[in-house]
Amino acid sequence: HSMSSILKVNTIQDGGGNDIITSNGSGTFTSSLPNTGITMADQWRLTTTFTGDAVPIASNWERNDTSPAVGSSGSYSSSMSESSGIFSFPSTGIYHVQFHATFSLSSSSRFNAMKIEVTENNSSYSVDGLTYSHISQVASAQTFTSADLDIMLDVTDISNIKVRFSVEHHDTNTATSGDSTQDSTYVRFIRLGDT
Repeated sequence: HSMSSILKVNTIQDGGGNDIITSNGSGTFTSSLPNTGITMADQWRLTTTFTGDAVPIASNWERNDTSPAVGSSGSYSSSMSESSGIFSFPSTGIYHVQFHATFSLSSSSRFNAMKIEVTENNSSYSVDGLTYSHISQVASAQTFTSADLDIMLDVTDISNIKVRFSVEHHDTNTATSGDSTQDSTYVRFIRLGDT
């Protein structure tokens, strides 16, 4: 026949006597173990097409609200906040930040630069990620290109570490595509784990 055992404890400690898991006796546990799984995902998109450079892209951002995408009923767990193109993180942690942009022009543009810029003092920004695409007109009409850029950030201070996204073009008639019903130019934020 089978035999079962029950172990009842309020606290589990490591070898140094530090509490790593504690219980309040009513089914609520707290843990000091590091979180190794994804605890947050959020996505935003540009809703309106604009022409020319933008350092940063300061307006017309929205959280993706098209069902069933993440964002249509809120982000996964906590969410980013945005003000005048400046994105703030909801908690400390290691984050993967992605930037995708779509450009169009009825001509040629030697470069279309995309930048992810980061501040560590909530004031001055430096370029942490940079990539380029170009447009070589293939017909007498709009020609499109797109590119991706991503970085990983160790966000140790949510008051001072923030990100923004910029575009700069050889031909400033180049348009950056926005859409309120589908992702054309967009950003993604995924919290990979604890800092």
